[in-house]
Amino acid sequence: MPVASAPASVQVLLKLLPADGSGPLGKVKLVPESCRACAQSDDPGYDRVNIRESIVHLHVPRLRSLELAFDVPAHRVRRVIINQQDVVTSSRDGLLIVALPPLAQDATWAAAFATDIVEPGVVLRFEHADIARRGGAYATGRFPDVERRAADVLTFAQREVIRRLALGEHVAARQSGTIMLMGFDTNFPAGHTDAPPHVHMHLRWPNNIGSQISHFYLNDQGLLTHNRVGIRGLGAPSRTFKRGQTFSTIDRFGAIVYSHTVTADGWLTITGPAPQRASCLVKPLTGASFADGATVACGDLGSANITVRDDIAEGIITVGTDGTRETFRYDRDTGELMSPTGTVPIPLSARNPE
Repeated sequence: MPVASAPASVQVLLKLLPADGSGPLGKVKLVPESCRACAQSDDPGYDRVNIRESIVHLHVPRLRSLELAFDVPAHRVRRVIINQQDVVTSSRDGLLIVALPPLAQDATWAAAFATDIVEPGVVLRFEHADIARRGGAYATGRFPDVERRAADVLTFAQREVIRRLALGEHVAARQSGTIMLMGFDTNFPAGHTDAPPHVHMHLRWPNNIGSQISHFYLNDQGLLTHNRVGIRGLGAPSRTFKRGQTFSTIDRFGAIVYSHTVTADGWLTITGPAPQRASCLVKPLTGASFADGATVACGDLGSANITVRDDIAEGIITVGTDGTRETFRYDRDTGELMSPTGTVPIPLSARNPE
């Protein structure tokens, strides 16, 4: 089989953040003379201009070290970011100069505003609903604050279910892939519409060979309405599961890993793999909406009340699990997790031989 040639150019999004007191940067343009082989796009799905940031969409030569000039004074720019990484900047002739590192593939994550929290077998992606960054389907009209807070709670409630049913350890031991927990973006990053409001829990198979991506949709009360499953790599169409209908996620070996059912009340039941097939019910803490919290009830495996608060101004996610309060600090510009992530290792002299 012939090897596909690499593309001559790649896409990159640069996030430019205004210096304190500088005011919004507005539309920032590449100075063409600084890179004749580069092109700036005006795609509204990728460009972004708001009071927080200006995002520039470029096509640049692949694997080239470049110095790009932009028509904005360097002193007005506090940071320039690719994905979640700061890049070196300087000033020349009053213009901002960005030292672009060589890029082997597209780098468009800078448009996102989300925090990744990683556990064995699980990646939790927590999106931040900043109304100043609103875009796409959420650019105008009522901002989905209730739905977003419900998604926050359901994301961490599903994490609690995963822990109690030991699903992370299960997929890690079987090398089945990674369980992805996600909500929805409200800022239209890289043209990703992400509407109507929903939450995810899906198993991403190794090497991207297949996936069944559940979208649990939320109404404006913060309750679940149905599950639409997009299926990739398996040659099957998308399917919709109404309240009361169960969808089972399988791994790459064809075994059921877990099953989801949206209940008649708009709650959620999650059942684990055979042979135990243990089950948890996730219901609103108050009975009216997931926006105010959730109760996770897992029978003999216990129960817990979950609350979540996202303080965007301070860059802090606070998660309450009964009497335990977790604090996740994140970069207010990028969403990158700043809190410690590694567990404390056992001293070498105290470890048992494996």
